[in-house]
Amino acid sequence: MSKGGHGAAAASVLMLKKSEDKRQESALREAFKRADSNGDGILSVEEYHKILQEHNISTSKEEIVNLKEISDKNGEGYITRSEFVVGQGKVGTSMEQKAEMAFRIMDSNNDGFITKREMLNTTSKLTEKQVTAVFVRNDKDGDGKLSKEEFKEMMCRDKKIQEN
Repeated sequence: MSKGGHGAAAASVLMLKKSEDKRQESALREAFKRADSNGDGILSVEEYHKILQEHNISTSKEEIVNLKEISDKNGEGYITRSEFVVGQGKVGTSMEQKAEMAFRIMDSNNDGFITKREMLNTTSKLTEKQVTAVFVRNDKDGDGKLSKEEFKEMMCRDKKIQEN
């Protein structure tokens, strides 16, 4: 393939990526609009909790408070539309940041580790057998818990595998 062919292919890939990002951002804006039940342009803990429940995502208000603290970039005590879109989408949020956010949610007792029980309690999509397999593969020091570093390494490694 000529150099021009590679450049044209790369340009096409970039255009597709931008198109995908715009569709995702549009979907996130629409989700925010539905979640913002009183139309004030911000999400309260209650609104965030309600929309997650409506989509069968089990979470406690305490977990949403933790999410809010992570997403609330300006410290105003609530989540604005731009914070929601950036926090949920690919734009501006690295895989490492997403792994950090997921770790904080799963570490329900805030001891700096995720146990099998904590992982099972925060996700309805994994079976006990699957969680055990996750721990066998990623609990490097064999202490029966995933440290933040072990968890982030797992999340970032798995993301790289999916991208290839």
